[in-house]
Amino acid sequence: MGRKALYTKIYNQLRYQILSGELAIGSPLPPERKLAMQLGVSRNTIVRAYAELEAEGIIASRMGSGRYVEALTPAPAPARIDWHYHTLGTLAPAPSHMAELLGVTDKYPDIINFAHGDGGKHTLESSGFPDYVKSTAEQLHSYYFTSVQGLPELREHLVSWMDMEQISSPEQVVITSGSQEGLYLIASLLARPGDLVLTEMPTYFGSLQLFQSLGMQVVPVPMDAEGLRVDVLERILSHCRPRFLYTVPTYHNPTGWTMSAIRRKQLLALSEKYGLPIVEDDAYRHLHLDKEPPPALKALDHSGHVVYLNTFSKLLFPGLRIGWVAANRKLAQLLTRMKELSITTNTLGQLALAAYLRNGALRPHLENARLQYSEQAAIMESHLDRFSPLGIRYERPKGGFYFWVSLPEEINPRKLMARCLERGVSFTCGDMFLLREAEQPYIRLCFTHERSEKIDRGMKIIAEVLQQGKELQL
Repeated sequence: MGRKALYTKIYNQLRYQILSGELAIGSPLPPERKLAMQLGVSRNTIVRAYAELEAEGIIASRMGSGRYVEALTPAPAPARIDWHYHTLGTLAPAPSHMAELLGVTDKYPDIINFAHGDGGKHTLESSGFPDYVKSTAEQLHSYYFTSVQGLPELREHLVSWMDMEQISSPEQVVITSGSQEGLYLIASLLARPGDLVLTEMPTYFGSLQLFQSLGMQVVPVPMDAEGLRVDVLERILSHCRPRFLYTVPTYHNPTGWTMSAIRRKQLLALSEKYGLPIVEDDAYRHLHLDKEPPPALKALDHSGHVVYLNTFSKLLFPGLRIGWVAANRKLAQLLTRMKELSITTNTLGQLALAAYLRNGALRPHLENARLQYSEQAAIMESHLDRFSPLGIRYERPKGGFYFWVSLPEEINPRKLMARCLERGVSFTCGDMFLLREAEQPYIRLCFTHERSEKIDRGMKIIAEVLQQGKELQL
């Protein structure tokens, strides 16, 4: 291997460790000579790799004490309105992964879609919910505004559905246009441009796009199979003061991992110790494939530091665009004042949902959906097992929508993604869930969107593409 390729490989390895949070903010990097000896390369190779990382602004030298991992600054906001580039105010540019993902089916309407994170048309068809929409649409009052905070009856049903002693009143619930609007309202209330915010890494790309577009500095915290690494989090909190932590602790997107009960208690203890607000995104809680997960962080929250976020996009269908935030009364009031800027959430959908919950229809729908998803996951897993001789690795998710798949070192995930797209299969590349594009070995496959026969056909196509080997190498 040539000198240039060697320094590039080391640069990419270090860069991925930083972007994934494995090397946390403030972590010291080994001295050049020491790292060169550890890796069996020349000191000049390490010098070049470090220089690239410094130029990118993700490490910095400190006089007399070496190099350290820096907080990753957001893209700079424009100084004035530039209509040519259509950038406005403090809205900083960020990767358009959401537009890219949602545009796949527009461009390729017949694609076998393992990219979208939703339950698919087949579960909606068996839910019975469209009948509630039709009957609600016949009611004249469904075409007018309702409370800015959300339809009172729906909020009452949600208090009962969540069944948490910490959320005892509909006054603690705010209905939003999906969980993404809820996260936008929370982030805008808790932080300002330039503030530090924490998130596990990898994480839901919609949250990264939101935080970066708002000019916030995102500090990654690494994960393992038990969830967010609270030991690393405590080291971060010992020398910086972020405004909040965003986490998906249950059936995490994209890894599928669930934070253990012990980690949940440790995380809440850190939250109390450092006064750290936690934004808990619990979208996948009721989508377990076998046993139920540990209690939500909010259900264990005795300090009021946890802000709970959920959505019907995963429970029913994404186009419904109805989610909710549950928090202490003061925060709910502030969120409602902010929500006034968008007036309200669609009344028709809220009325239909209230009737659906009133009749107890959601629980049997979810029982049926979980059975379907278990069958679909088993089909996808059977193919992944056959991929193992090719160097494919994965862990079976216990709930949620996704398989987080590790590719062989020599396979380029984006080349694989592009080649599969040509063959009529889409999925998401792992670096969409990092702060920046990076060489990394993962792809995410959604097993819930397509029916079983399409999963079988799509996985066979991925297998054929993987067999091409050298054409997919880095």
